[in-house]
Amino acid sequence: MLNLFLEEILTSSDRHKIYLLRYQAADLEKKIQFLNASKINVINLGLELSLYIDSLDDFSYLTLDVYDFVIKLLDKSKSEFKENSNNVLAIYNFGILWEASLELNVTSILKEFSKSSSLIILWENNLGIAHRLTWPTQSGSIFLDFSDIQLKELKHEI
Repeated sequence: MLNLFLEEILTSSDRHKIYLLRYQAADLEKKIQFLNASKINVINLGLELSLYIDSLDDFSYLTLDVYDFVIKLLDKSKSEFKENSNNVLAIYNFGILWEASLELNVTSILKEFSKSSSLIILWENNLGIAHRLTWPTQSGSIFLDFSDIQLKELKHEI
């Protein structure tokens, strides 16, 4: 299963290469270990971003600073495989990106990244209608809308 899992991600020629790997809270560490064993970097985007924001002295350009940080973090964190294959990155815990003061278009950022690299989203919450990833506490007001692309769900049994 591991080889098929990786082969799909590494060789996809889709315009947007976004994969969903669902988990239960108790299984998160096992999912991360599985991805790391596959040589795929996994980043806790919320933790990294909160540490970065906490280190800022000036918040005048918070939106631009955070946008640049996220783009650079995604780019430098992706796992590089053999030539002619996709780079891969897995992310989780990124709800902070919807903080109103950041004014980010999160879906756009992730879609743009997925044009040049495969992106695995570790997701604990709901898969809403037409490929919308939603948080149960937000009653549909905050979501990732992937309804215009083919969101592929990865299966990994622990």
